Amino acid sequence: MLIAFIGLLANLLSAWSLMKQGDVKDNVNLRSAYLHVLGDALGSVGAIVAGIIMYFFEWYVADSIISVVVALLILKSAWGIIKHTIHILMEGTPITIDQQEVFKSLAEIQGVLNVHDLHIWTITSGLDSLSCHILIEDDQDSQAVLQEAILKIENTFKIKHTTIQVEKSDLQHAEIEV
Repeated sequence: MLIAFIGLLANLLSAWSLMKQGDVKDNVNLRSAYLHVLGDALGSVGAIVAGIIMYFFEWYVADSIISVVVALLILKSAWGIIKHTIHILMEGTPITIDQQEVFKSLAEIQGVLNVHDLHIWTITSGLDSLSCHILIEDDQDSQAVLQEAILKIENTFKIKHTTIQVEKSDLQHAEIEV
């Protein structure tokens, strides 16, 4: 129980340090480390509680029961990290961004006739990316429309990595087949 108590203190200190020094909410790597440390702390608490129960009540099955409960709690938190990581690796739209709102925001820019091939994905924690095509009126300044689109995406949706292809009516390309 003494070793478990020392481990608990060390893990709580590590968890506190991760919270103070990093972004454990939005950075999947730091959140994984943080949850790992909390899982270790929970294991120490479980060992202390099991030790107390076994010492005072001689109920030795408490160690196994508490170990299974701790393992299930760790598995539950790990499952959330795994789902988020798979979503990033599969280049899914970030859960914090509504793709329809991005589409609507770009379509509202003066001179924009159409927005298509819009894709938004996460490159890594905290770095989202966007690519799209926008069809503009022939008499519009394509660079001015592009600059407005880039600034709107950055200011409204906090996406700083954008690739936007500006098109006019004389540009023809094949429709996407997917």
